[in-house]
Amino acid sequence: MSHESEDRILDVRDIYTYFRTEAGVVKALDGVSFDIRYNESVGVVGESGCGKTVTSRSILQILPKNGEVVDGQILYKGVDLLALTPSEMRTVRGKEIALLFQDPLSALNPVMSIREQMIDVIMLHKFLTEEEAEALAVEMMHAVGIPEADKRIFDYPHQYSGGMRQRILIARALALQPSLLIADEPTTALDVTIQAQVLDIIKRMREEHKLSMMLITHNLGVVAENTDRIHVFYGGRVVESGPTREIFKDPHHPYTIALLESIPSFKKGKGRLATIPGSVPQLIDPPKGCRFHPRCAYVTEMCKKRPPAVKIKTDHYVACHHVDRVIKRDINADYDPNLGYAIDNL
Repeated sequence: MSHESEDRILDVRDIYTYFRTEAGVVKALDGVSFDIRYNESVGVVGESGCGKTVTSRSILQILPKNGEVVDGQILYKGVDLLALTPSEMRTVRGKEIALLFQDPLSALNPVMSIREQMIDVIMLHKFLTEEEAEALAVEMMHAVGIPEADKRIFDYPHQYSGGMRQRILIARALALQPSLLIADEPTTALDVTIQAQVLDIIKRMREEHKLSMMLITHNLGVVAENTDRIHVFYGGRVVESGPTREIFKDPHHPYTIALLESIPSFKKGKGRLATIPGSVPQLIDPPKGCRFHPRCAYVTEMCKKRPPAVKIKTDHYVACHHVDRVIKRDINADYDPNLGYAIDNL
């Protein structure tokens, strides 16, 4: 579902990532293609287990030992990351592509001070003295709103709140001036008010540093307010891609529609929330053809063959045999293109 153009910072082409387990081979990513443009924020959404985090780890080549990208290309600024040596990949990781983890506590070493963890990373990638690295670390901590950063840099992770730890990770990531930021559920471990603050910081820093961003989340409200385009994942594949506002206003894949219908809405009134029947497929033995077909209301015999990505409009692609049959109900009454989508977590 990539478009042909020169403005892509990341172009993931038909990648297959497999995990070898005692129970069999888990086909976590099965021909995933998508792209991210320069200075663009792209959302990757879907249920747990659909391949969102595996995609980020495949890009950065930080998969567990039993995992491997067995086919495809991951082009970053035109260079295939899968062709790089481990040493070459280490220079890309952090300096070119930064990763914000889901849990800030597990991403920080509990027995090392913030100063050690900040300046070690900075000095690894930049030709700076220890004093210069510390000054840069303090400057970045100030930038993300940590008070008395020149003193607090000597504290340890447990002395910070969850929101402040996430700010530390943002400061550490952006100190290296990367071109692409991968944020993997960056607010999941935080309460709602802190989530908003962290997202505001990420948005501001992204604009100041002209960063491209890949935002991985299951929270459609976060995606609506913080991305330009969306790639919807299901069962290790991309089922729909398009501009954020268009996906919310005019979704075409039955899974995308089902996701949006499950959002609580003031205008829908009281009653049971819509749910998607069935469960996420087991990727050791996934369904043949379209992986959503066992849960889909529009299933036919044709769905047992893998659907190609069909272009609906400019930049809008859908992998479904029955695009013309799918009924798009008035599911987005709360959506305001100027205000974003005021909704809570799924």
